[in-house]
Amino acid sequence: METPQAARVSVIDLIWAHSTLCEEVYSLLLDENQILRGAGRLEESGILDKKRMLLKALDDSLQQMRAAARATAVAKTPTLRSVAAKAQRVLLKAMLLDKENEQLLLKHALSSSSGEVQIIPKPTAKQVRKRYEFQN
Repeated sequence: METPQAARVSVIDLIWAHSTLCEEVYSLLLDENQILRGAGRLEESGILDKKRMLLKALDDSLQQMRAAARATAVAKTPTLRSVAAKAQRVLLKAMLLDKENEQLLLKHALSSSSGEVQIIPKPTAKQVRKRYEFQN
């Protein structure tokens, strides 16, 4: 059975590894941002494949941290708080950059289309009622 000190160290190590993964995601998102600001061609860059691999690694990391948290009661030490705060900061930066990248992708998608943006009018109450009646 693990001692509380060993459990704390392993959880800190898991969070530290997760933080490193978050930094890799942020670095990849920076690369994506540079491509989108330039040519806007992500297909040739291989970034989407890298994002998929990192997403899988992040999912695995989260599962490991959840399992470790369920298995032991870890005290919130200053070291643990520091490592967790660092991971959160990196993750928040990555999320903001990803939002910017989404906007750039949308901008490129709209500009590369036929130039015409079709605006779909808001349906009236009568149209909505008819659609629901038709479905039921």
